[in-house]
Amino acid sequence: MTLHPVKLAILLVLLSSISAAAQQPTGNLTVVSSGPTGEADSLEQVNEIRIVFSEPMVALGRIPQPVTAPFVTVAPAIPGGTFRWSGTTILIYTPDPRRKLPFATRYTVTVNTSAAATSGRRLAAPYTFTFTTPTVKLRAAEPLRRNGRYDGPMLVALRFNQPVAPAEVLSHLTLNFEPHDWDRPQLSDAGRARLRTNNPQAVARFDAKVAAAASAAASTASLTFALAQDWDKKRFPPSADLVVVEITSVVPTESWIRARVDTQLRGVEGPALPTKPQTIRIEAEETFFVEGFQCRSECDPSNWNPVRLRGGGVDFRHFQAALSVRDVS
Repeated sequence: MTLHPVKLAILLVLLSSISAAAQQPTGNLTVVSSGPTGEADSLEQVNEIRIVFSEPMVALGRIPQPVTAPFVTVAPAIPGGTFRWSGTTILIYTPDPRRKLPFATRYTVTVNTSAAATSGRRLAAPYTFTFTTPTVKLRAAEPLRRNGRYDGPMLVALRFNQPVAPAEVLSHLTLNFEPHDWDRPQLSDAGRARLRTNNPQAVARFDAKVAAAASAAASTASLTFALAQDWDKKRFPPSADLVVVEITSVVPTESWIRARVDTQLRGVEGPALPTKPQTIRIEAEETFFVEGFQCRSECDPSNWNPVRLRGGGVDFRHFQAALSVRDVS
C-alpha cells in the first residue's frame, strides 16, 4: 500500500515529534548525598566538602580546567580553596590547606537551581546542608599539688581541644566532690592490742584517719576555685588551649572531684556551642596507710616479705626510721 504524499509528510512529522519527545529529559536532577554534616570531631574531618549528583554533570574526558562551580555557595564564605570532579557525578571542594577553618563555626552549603547535568536536567529547588567545626571539648583534667605535698592546695590543669578564654571557662565550670567506694583499712583485734601496747594513742589516731578518709570518699560538697596565677610551667607550658585553676577549698586525700563544663562555653574562634555538658573525674591521692606484710605468720625467715603501702611510694630512709622490730614469740 502506498500513502498519499501529503499523508506521508504528516506521518513523518508525527514520528519526528514522538522521537524528539522521547529524547527530552524527564524528571529532575537531584543531590544523592553530601558531606560533611553535623558536628565534626576534628578539623581534619572537614577538609573536603563533597556533593554527589544523581547523574553526570560533566563529560568524561572533557572536564574543563580549572573546575568552577558557580552554583555552589558556602556561608560564611571560605576564602580560597579549589573544586574538582571525581568521576562525573562527585563534586569536591577542598579549602585552602594553608588557612585552617575556625573552630566552633556552623557552615551552610547551598547548591542552587542553576546546577545542570549534561542531560540538561536541573534541580527542582535549591539543595542545602550544614556542618559545624568542633565546638569546645574538655579533653583532660590533671591535678597537681602546690609544693608537691599531699596537703597543699590542689591545682587542676584543664586541656581543651581548641583555644579558649580562661575567664570564660571559669564562668562555665563547676567542681564538686564525687562519692565513691574505697577499700577501708582494717585492724585485727590482735593488731589493735599490739598497737595500744606500743602507743596508747595510736589506735585512736588510726580510727580518726580512717574516718577522715571515709568522709572524703563520701562527700558531695561543691568546691570554690579561681584562675591560678602560677603553676609548674615546665610540666604544663602555657598555651591557648590550657586553663589552670587553683581550688581554694581544702581537697583531702581519698577524695574524687567531678569537673563539669556547661553547654554555654564558647571558644575564641567561633560562636557555635556544645550540644551537651561535659564532665571529667579528677582523683586526689589515696590516703596513706600501711596495709601490712605479705606474710604474717609462720614466715620463712630466709624469704623476702614485702610491706604493702597504700597511697604511693615512700622515701626508704623515712620508712627505715619509722620501722621497729620486736620479738613477740
